Amino acid sequence: MKSLRHRLPTLTSLMAFEAAGRTLNFTQAAQELHVSQAAISKQIKYLEGYFGFALFERQGRKVSLSSRGLQFHHKINASFNFMVDAVEEYLEDEDNSSVTVSANSAMSHYWLGNAINEFYRVHTNQTPHIRVITSDITRDLFVDEVDIAIAYDPGQRIGWKTSFLFKEEMFPIASPDYLRAHPFTDDNPENLLKHELLDFERIEPNWMNWKAWFSELHINTDKLMINHRFNNYIVLIDSAKRGLGITLGTRYLIDSKLKEKQLIRLSDFSVLSGRSYWLALNESKPMNDNTRRFYDWLHHYQVIRE
Repeated sequence: MKSLRHRLPTLTSLMAFEAAGRTLNFTQAAQELHVSQAAISKQIKYLEGYFGFALFERQGRKVSLSSRGLQFHHKINASFNFMVDAVEEYLEDEDNSSVTVSANSAMSHYWLGNAINEFYRVHTNQTPHIRVITSDITRDLFVDEVDIAIAYDPGQRIGWKTSFLFKEEMFPIASPDYLRAHPFTDDNPENLLKHELLDFERIEPNWMNWKAWFSELHINTDKLMINHRFNNYIVLIDSAKRGLGITLGTRYLIDSKLKEKQLIRLSDFSVLSGRSYWLALNESKPMNDNTRRFYDWLHHYQVIRE
């Protein structure tokens, strides 16, 4: 594959085009880039020759983007903004002002998001940028750029200091609408086999699904039938909220949905899987005040939820 240098027009011409297309004024674009108006015109002429079509429509001293020029400008503008975001992100990292946290999709959506919001609400004078990396593959959570990982059953990780967060406890949940149409009034979990069951595809072998859950309660699963299966826990919970069936909820992750009555716990029976969520601190990165403060907050946030 050819290098980017041989696949792209000059960066100078693209910067000139971005400024001229944004301001629709070659003089203003020249002032912004600290060059002459003639230099801007020269770069635009070069780009138009490179592509073989007009980027601007000229009407006297006024210019406007051509239809193809407008499409190209949208993409160039988005590309430059993306590069600016990347540079600023790493400048923040060098400034020790940001904290990078990783977690799986369920933890990020249902627990970590609330923890971050509460952190900002309580620490009004301390507002580091908190960057979240999400992956349902455990090894992806333990990359060098991460300061704090929140991982399910991570095992030992070289270079990471792990501390317990909470045990995994799972129980059946459903929406009020589903339970009105399909009441569940007894305390026998085996009768759940007669209901519409929603399940989650196990991306990793230690994740718990209905079959593993019933087995923990010593219930025969020969008659187990999964009516709908999902590969995303957030979509699974949303489907349960919409009344599609009964699924398994994890304590602490879906507590807010229970409190808001969007979902209802069917009974007191539950299963402790023997697995847990853990906080992991990247010891290969220098500890800064923001990382320590947020790490301590995550522990505190869980304690106040117990």
